[in-house]
Amino acid sequence: MYAGTLSTIRNLKLVALNNLKDYLWKQYVQVDHILPKLETIEVHDCYNLISLGSSSASFRNLTTLDVWNCEAMKYLDTCLAVQGMAQLKKLMVKDCISMTEIVATEGDEATCDIIFSRLKSLELVNLPRLKSFCSGNHTFGFPCLEELIVSGCPELEIFCKGVLTNPPLLQKVEYGNDNGHWYIDLNNTIQQMYSIKAGFQAIGYLVLSEFSKSIEIWKENIHGSLDFKKLKVLEVYKCNSMTYIFSVSMALDLAQLEDIKVKQCPIMEQIIKKGAEETEMVTLLLPMLKKIRLESCSRLTSFCMGSITLQCPSLYEIAVDDCPKMYALASKREQEDIEVVGREKIPFFNHKVLCANLQYLELSSTNIKKLWPDKPDRAISSNVLNLQILIVKGCHNLEYLFPSLLVKKFERLHQLSLLDSKNMEEIIFTDGLAAGEGIPIYVFTKLQILELIRLPKLRTFCHQENSETNTLFNQKVAFPSLNDLRIVGMGKFRKIWHDKLTMGSYHELTFLMVEQCDRLSNILPFDMVERLEKLETLQILECESVKEIIWTC
Repeated sequence: MYAGTLSTIRNLKLVALNNLKDYLWKQYVQVDHILPKLETIEVHDCYNLISLGSSSASFRNLTTLDVWNCEAMKYLDTCLAVQGMAQLKKLMVKDCISMTEIVATEGDEATCDIIFSRLKSLELVNLPRLKSFCSGNHTFGFPCLEELIVSGCPELEIFCKGVLTNPPLLQKVEYGNDNGHWYIDLNNTIQQMYSIKAGFQAIGYLVLSEFSKSIEIWKENIHGSLDFKKLKVLEVYKCNSMTYIFSVSMALDLAQLEDIKVKQCPIMEQIIKKGAEETEMVTLLLPMLKKIRLESCSRLTSFCMGSITLQCPSLYEIAVDDCPKMYALASKREQEDIEVVGREKIPFFNHKVLCANLQYLELSSTNIKKLWPDKPDRAISSNVLNLQILIVKGCHNLEYLFPSLLVKKFERLHQLSLLDSKNMEEIIFTDGLAAGEGIPIYVFTKLQILELIRLPKLRTFCHQENSETNTLFNQKVAFPSLNDLRIVGMGKFRKIWHDKLTMGSYHELTFLMVEQCDRLSNILPFDMVERLEKLETLQILECESVKEIIWTC
């Protein structure tokens, strides 16, 4: 079956291969035939792997196996596969947030003896869902095990549920940076450490869900058991009894927090909330926070509540989806009256939020009335300087996107996608500040992708005084780098382009799609054709009123 082998390879390192899905090896592949002398495997940042998926003969010469940051991985390998790891000396599994056990039992596997005859070092680090080494009814032996490190595994209740032959050389289990623990045998030690909540000490990854042990400890509010100083990743999902996650005083310990994800928490109102008993603070600094992802939280109104400045210098991604009451990233008041919020049109970003590194912003199905204040502000301006991707979808209370005085700050915007926002009337709100005709006062220098999809009330990209017809793009805007333009489901404007085109725009356009724009009678003005030297794809679909594609002014 195999034409040849890679007999000289002893070390295999696979990093950031996100198209590797499900299993590292296909079931029919005999790895020992292809890589007969393989001794070391490192698998890092392969986000779509569920397990290694090897056979019993795959790793007969393997001595070192390291697996890091494979967030979809549920188990390392099966019982049948690990039986072949007779030479394994070191095993490390780290930062795999979905892993529930190291060795899995497949449905047709019988009870068996699994002896790691040469394993000396075993490290299990930041595995927030890990419940046991193996949940099957097998017999395990570790005759040479000398070092066992367990850190950031708050759900680890027992080492294995089958028969465990006590490792004769193992004298302690190291939890984090402590001096180690030992109670009678290995299973008893793990159970004892679980009972005293040792897995929460210096925890790096934490997953909270309604029926997890972690949420029970969280609700007990035993501050000695909750150490956040090294917390890097927090995932909260399906918690039906939490209205907020952190008080401001608790958030002061989040110096290492990099990623927070909150999903399907129906009564969550804020992520960080200032308590009545807490003293006034000027600034809450989250220096390492890089990602905020909030999804399907029906009562969430803001990320942070309190009269404080939220400073996140490393934050580069914010994604909010299906949070229908969320209107601001930071809110001053504890209970915002819905009518007051609607009347005041409170902006999502204000001068109390500092995130100068923000590069990706996605807002979908929220209660946002406006994104930024209309008046210029130094803090607000710095927040948008590095923004590269902006996606707004299903935000039906937005009437416009950019205040005119802020547009020039979007120097690095690469993609702008606006979808399914039924009340948006214009993209740039000028408030009567438009300059004289023929001058492109709003230049999107780096914008390459522009999507305007199902915006039924959109009249124009930017209002122009004395305009005779409703035109999407007029002389007030310029797109010198635009190469992908998609216009779908529009019914207000009659023309896409003004008769007099802005100098320097549309020369880079390679893809143009116009679909379901019922009032259009034509697509391209004749003077524009000579600019479209790079156009490769032109799609015009279901535009019932179109009479000609290219028209003479």
